[in-house]
Amino acid sequence: MERKSTTFALESGLDLRQLVTSGSVLHINEDYDDNNCIEPAKTKESKSSVVIGQPVSDFRELEKTMTLLDDNGFVKKKILEEGGGLPLSDSNTVSVAFSGYWQGSLEPFDVCSIHKPLVVDLMNSGLLPGLEKAVRSMLVGETSVFLFTHDLMYGEMGVPPRIKPKANCVFYVKLLKSILTQKDGTIDFAEPNMFHRVHHEVKMLFSSGMTLFKTKNHPAAIQLFRKAVFMLHKCRLADEKEESVQEKLLIKLYMNLAVCYNTIKQPLKACTACNELRRLNSLWNNGKALYQNAKALRMIGQFDAAEKRLRRAMKLCDNKEDIETELTLLLKNKESCNQSRILVNNVSEAGCTVISKDFKNEVEKLIISFKENVDLCQLVMPSGLNSAEVAYIKHVCIRENLFFNKIKANVNFEKDDSNISDEMNIKESDEKYALDKYEAVSTYDDENSLKWENDDLIIF
Repeated sequence: MERKSTTFALESGLDLRQLVTSGSVLHINEDYDDNNCIEPAKTKESKSSVVIGQPVSDFRELEKTMTLLDDNGFVKKKILEEGGGLPLSDSNTVSVAFSGYWQGSLEPFDVCSIHKPLVVDLMNSGLLPGLEKAVRSMLVGETSVFLFTHDLMYGEMGVPPRIKPKANCVFYVKLLKSILTQKDGTIDFAEPNMFHRVHHEVKMLFSSGMTLFKTKNHPAAIQLFRKAVFMLHKCRLADEKEESVQEKLLIKLYMNLAVCYNTIKQPLKACTACNELRRLNSLWNNGKALYQNAKALRMIGQFDAAEKRLRRAMKLCDNKEDIETELTLLLKNKESCNQSRILVNNVSEAGCTVISKDFKNEVEKLIISFKENVDLCQLVMPSGLNSAEVAYIKHVCIRENLFFNKIKANVNFEKDDSNISDEMNIKESDEKYALDKYEAVSTYDDENSLKWENDDLIIF
């Protein structure tokens, strides 16, 4: 049979030196329980921290200091502590604490403490009519005492024994917090005061987009930034203050879109984002925006326009190192891929089907340089090419596994707010073509519209 061992707890530890010399006396703690744990002492919550207000011995005396809250005299009010903020409405959800007393009663018959307040959606509160009327009259932080008749509270019958029949009562109420009620489902862009909801959603999208950008998930970041842009363009604005907030957010979003599109080498979309910045008067006075615009223009071969933006950005930015690096790259690409050379050697007449040997040589050099240049995504051809020259360029592109696309709509690269020469502007009637390393060429319209081809965002 297995012997059961017994354990004892000592009141104090053993001194080994004393144990091997003079000996020791063991004192056993008979009250010890090894399952016990030390717990912090629980402090009983004081009554004053739970209950608002104090008993009222005579309602008639209190009534003399109160003001009517309704025409029928069913609710009277006295403010004990002033609150502040905007008045409440159906769109608010409030947190309230209260204590209800009968006349002459020393203890409240109904209590909701400050530490565990009652949270109520005023659209569908479920409160007694008198108490709801009282709460709606308050401001955040306010503490008031209300005298209710039975008409707006518990009625003539009451609920005996706890609720007396046909009895008046006093409630001390403190309005702790008020927030706009969160609405379910998608945002209805026709609803009033809608910018507040859109503003919150846009900030969340912006924050998430920044996180995705930092983790180099640029396509996902673009999706969130564009969704935020869409929401801001669609929302209703109540005043100039909301318009100012909307404009600041749009500038941040378009700036981030330009950076993202340049990073994944979609320069035309970056140019469109920069056009929107220009529309918001935040391009020619914004060195960072000019820098991103110049990068995009350099990638599509608009070297002159890119150079003008870079030189202006140098005047606006303190840190010129990145700008100088970009300018060096720009001038190098401009030298190796100079589209104007094909015009110099283009001596054939517009209706002629024969093209010169010099033209062919320059086209060959231009296309090879473009193909080998990793810093160029697209190269816009000069206007004025005849059908034979267009056909020949297309033939060489097919041979070199490049795309030769017609640009359906045009970004007016030189149109700006700084009185820079418009001599290179493209007429709407001119057909434009571009060498492209990708098959699809997005189309853009600069007349206050933004079109994202092959995607779900269209803003007019």
